[in-house]
Amino acid sequence: MYFKLSLRNVKRSIKDYLIYFLTLTFGVCLFYIFNALEAQQVMLEMTASQMEIIQMLSDVMSVVSVFVSVILCFLVIYANNFLIKRRKKELGIYLTLGMQKKTVSKLLLIEALIIDFFALVCGLVVGTFLSQALSILTAQLFEVNLKAFTFIFSSDAALKTMFYFVIIFIFVVCFNTYTITKYELIDLLHADRKNETLKALKFAISLLLFLLSMSSLLVAYYLAFKNGLTNFNIEFLIAIFLGVMGTYLFYVSISNLLIKLIGNCKGLYYKNLNLFILKQVSSKLNSHHISMTLICLMLFLTLGILSTGLSLSKSFTKDLERLTPFDATFSRLDTTDAPPLSTSLKASGFPLDELTESYMDFNLYESPFHYSDFFTEDIMLRYGENFYNFREDTAIHAIKLSDFNQLRMFCNEVPLSLQAHEYVVTSSDMNLWPSIQSILKTQPTLTRRTIELVPKFDTPIDLSYETNFFSSNMLTLILPDHLLEHAPISRQHLNLNYKGDKATTEIAFKESFDVLFKTSDEFFIPPITKIESYESSFGLSTIVTYIGIYLGFVFLIASAAILALQQLSEATDHTKRYELLRKIGVSKSELNRSLFTQIAIYFFAPLSLALIHASVGIAIANDVVKHFGQSNIAVSTLYTCLFLLLVYGTYFLATYFGSKHVITQKK
Repeated sequence: MYFKLSLRNVKRSIKDYLIYFLTLTFGVCLFYIFNALEAQQVMLEMTASQMEIIQMLSDVMSVVSVFVSVILCFLVIYANNFLIKRRKKELGIYLTLGMQKKTVSKLLLIEALIIDFFALVCGLVVGTFLSQALSILTAQLFEVNLKAFTFIFSSDAALKTMFYFVIIFIFVVCFNTYTITKYELIDLLHADRKNETLKALKFAISLLLFLLSMSSLLVAYYLAFKNGLTNFNIEFLIAIFLGVMGTYLFYVSISNLLIKLIGNCKGLYYKNLNLFILKQVSSKLNSHHISMTLICLMLFLTLGILSTGLSLSKSFTKDLERLTPFDATFSRLDTTDAPPLSTSLKASGFPLDELTESYMDFNLYESPFHYSDFFTEDIMLRYGENFYNFREDTAIHAIKLSDFNQLRMFCNEVPLSLQAHEYVVTSSDMNLWPSIQSILKTQPTLTRRTIELVPKFDTPIDLSYETNFFSSNMLTLILPDHLLEHAPISRQHLNLNYKGDKATTEIAFKESFDVLFKTSDEFFIPPITKIESYESSFGLSTIVTYIGIYLGFVFLIASAAILALQQLSEATDHTKRYELLRKIGVSKSELNRSLFTQIAIYFFAPLSLALIHASVGIAIANDVVKHFGQSNIAVSTLYTCLFLLLVYGTYFLATYFGSKHVITQKK
């Protein structure tokens, strides 16, 4: 009996359950997709180290899923609260007819079980199909080949998803039971007759708060630009505080300002249902300024996380070919009375000649010139906040001309010639290139005691003197050999290229070094290899990308769902207002247009300010992205905006049609 009644209620209220169902389905789908990553190895041709990265990614996703489950639990309870609010009068009638509160709770439990079951099934089905597509994305990020296509269903991911789902369901049941228990019958029967009481601010106070909001945001933007994202200091915290406070004050003050400003435009104010629309929107903004602030900040995080996350992943991999010119590089920092690295390795029993086709030693010296000898004071101050070399004005590294020419020949490039009074600037850091070029255009003379040098070229040479997955050559001078004969050695390097098949030799190379590391009395820093750099970079980019997509999607769903539920609740509370408009002759099309405009404004209100926040945040984050390599953040931002419009638009349309059903439903 109870099951049939619950099933009938679900069928009758299917449009009311739409947002609730969508949120649950999206949540289940996300859970399954990002917890099924480990199962994708079956389809991918991966090395052992790449499989380890996938395992690490799977572990990271499991941790992130705990955080996501908390957000989704809050969302589901919030959505469920709307459903109970929508049906207060119906529940009151059940109690009037003699049902006990525990029986009503049982009805709600069965209804939730029906909806949750279908959401779970739909989420798992959609998630299973989308996870196949994610395998293709994983293959592209790791730059590996797909094996013959295998349709994968991860039972572990499904069980983990159901486990979290059951926990959320238990919380919903407890919430429903508590809610029904605390309500009095009179409150349920007359819920639609309660009027909201709003305390509107005076125009002068609203204007003052609005100006304070704009001032706070401008100062926050200034501090954020000045400080950047790499310095977590007091200015960074002040920027966050002012940004949050400015956002909150904006939504506190904006509704009264809108009424005053539009009210002065009589032609617009009294046109069609604009007066009604403005009062409705103003009422909603006054009621929900705290949630508006949170939604705006979540949308800002969505745009920022997805845009910078995708760009950062591309930056990790884009410059790798340029930054890894050799198959492997050994380095040594303690160079006191040390022979060349190749000599030390051979003496310790490392099979260098058997594993390599070619190799070369060279030294990196501390030149007699410091950073302040080359860069202007304003550039020193600008980069000094983030870079030790600029802040401490360290000696500029230098390479002998003979070693540099050996490097060029090692890379099949033409040697370079220098006069005794000339120098050449090299750098692999593309972010520093504009500053270096601007200095070289002025033909700066480097002077130290009796030494006076002029630049040979007016542009730097792109030089990666070692294999590394990031740009390690910030600034290095090429100097005539005689100037560095007695200069202190900063680091020793040994670059080498493998014999035969690179992947096979890489395995033997690592095994040989492991033996050397355990048996040699001399300490050697583990070498950096090209294959290792690629795999590490692809792995890091994949983790960054997936965490960005996961959290960005969750924040987006949370924002859109809260907005949708608030609008549906408002529509439920204000049905009598729409009935009154119908009675005085307002057409159905005018009512629908009024409702559409209200919902559009309400959805756009947090998004508009979030877009401004995001434009500032992305511009600042772009400086961080550039440190890892060159990447066009505009492309990833465009994809993020399209993705946001798709999901946000889906919730907007679902909200509009759901609200239209509420206000047109016959009582």
